[in-house]
Amino acid sequence: MTCKNTTNIALLSIVAVLAISPFVFSNVLAEESEGYKMIGDISPVLTFTFREGVEIYEFPVFEMGENFAQNSGTSFSVEGTVTKSPLLHKAMDEAYKYRLSNAAYDHQFKYFDVDANFVQGDKSILTLDYNNCRVENYQIETLDSNDYESYFKEVGFAIVDKIDFVCSGVNIANVEKSSLAETMVDYGSSGFNFANDVKPLATFKFDSGIEKIEFPVFNLISGYQESSDNVVTQFQLEGILDYYPLLYNAIDKSRQVSGISSASHIDFDVLVEFANSNSTLRGFNFKDCRISDAKITTQSDKEEGFTGKSGFALVHQLTFTCSGLAPINMNYSKLGGNGPSWKVSQIYNAYTEPIQNTDKGLKTVSTFTFADGIEEIEFSMFTQSDVLTSTVDTGSPDITDKPAAPTLELRGIVGDYPMLYNYVDKIRKVQGVAGTQFKDLADIDVKIISNEEIIRSFNYQNCRPTDYSISTNTNSEESYMKNSFAIESIFDFECQGYHPNNPVYDAMFDVKKANTESSKDLRNTDQWRDGFTVRK
Repeated sequence: MTCKNTTNIALLSIVAVLAISPFVFSNVLAEESEGYKMIGDISPVLTFTFREGVEIYEFPVFEMGENFAQNSGTSFSVEGTVTKSPLLHKAMDEAYKYRLSNAAYDHQFKYFDVDANFVQGDKSILTLDYNNCRVENYQIETLDSNDYESYFKEVGFAIVDKIDFVCSGVNIANVEKSSLAETMVDYGSSGFNFANDVKPLATFKFDSGIEKIEFPVFNLISGYQESSDNVVTQFQLEGILDYYPLLYNAIDKSRQVSGISSASHIDFDVLVEFANSNSTLRGFNFKDCRISDAKITTQSDKEEGFTGKSGFALVHQLTFTCSGLAPINMNYSKLGGNGPSWKVSQIYNAYTEPIQNTDKGLKTVSTFTFADGIEEIEFSMFTQSDVLTSTVDTGSPDITDKPAAPTLELRGIVGDYPMLYNYVDKIRKVQGVAGTQFKDLADIDVKIISNEEIIRSFNYQNCRPTDYSISTNTNSEESYMKNSFAIESIFDFECQGYHPNNPVYDAMFDVKKANTESSKDLRNTDQWRDGFTVRK
């Protein structure tokens, strides 16, 4: 636990505590920060108000325990290098001492208040006021790299306090109010880099205004998967913690009406666009959304942040549940040209993945044959199922020999393939409708190419999409530290037919005949014109 001495915070905390408490504090402790690498320079500074005094500490790791939006519970955990913290350690020791006592028994250090103040530089952007907290559990642990590397100086170890707290309540204290005089607030670029320059941009449309925010992490949790039940539309956003007034008002409203069936949430629409510097490639218009899950947590990796090898990213994770989803595929209509659509019988589109970093220069090109045309797409990742598996475990004792269908998954940075988008959007409209699982099937031919030569290929017949999503696969805090994110499209298909091809092997038996003239093709000299003779 490293401590941060922020003069203004300490003075404000002391004044506030003295104003509301009859106790005389014997000590106020706030130590200097050791300068952890905090992405965005945002640190959690916690003020503990005990009956015997106040202690202020900067914990690099802060994690909410429950869903903040549902008000389902109030707990949080912190983690930091072991340091001098006499009152906090006393509370931890007393919790162990009285762990078997009656729950109603109150001792001097059993209950205390905690203000979790999220500070950027010398300015507080958000404060959570926890009241009547107690130590739920704690441990001291030495963090290492789980291999021999930590024994070397450049890697090292970290000896940390891990403490869990349970409180009776929490309130949001909006320490910084943004002016909402304008109808729209655009918070600009997140400052992160994205593969192929494809970034997600979310526009929240509230009754009281609009907030436009670029989140580095987007995950479409549900909306397209094949199911016999109704599929609820959900998506998740994650980014460095910041205070957005309208968005956090919606979170607070969700907390207030949680568990009350007759009360309503703040419903709003969200437009999420995936665009590069040239154009918008894909989009979703989410209708009548509410915040179903909200957490503040820290992305970290074992000892690396404490030893300086890496850092910490304090983020908020927000999950939204919506009543509807309208996909945006503005480039599909352009494929037919300027003429009337009824004159276009077949269309064609090709897309090449800009990232070319496959081992040995291999690339995978998939050709989709739809009813309206052909689209050729290069995906970075291709995964096929275990093709020799003959049956699948259905989990039902009544169905024991269901044959395994060929499946494949294609992944790549969100790109310009409007015909495939149109196909999965069209199938989504009839998902869950009985008798439609074999409607509008497509063929998929996958070629693995090396130096413009096809060395392997697969033909998948009569395929249908079983799931489609867009997801950001982050690597703990490293994506924030390295300032790099990748927004992926993920397509899953199940097919009725499968045929592998081995063109290199086939070429071994394709014997080409030499283009030479046979003696039988020569003219007989005795039939030549006058002047030529044949000697016997």
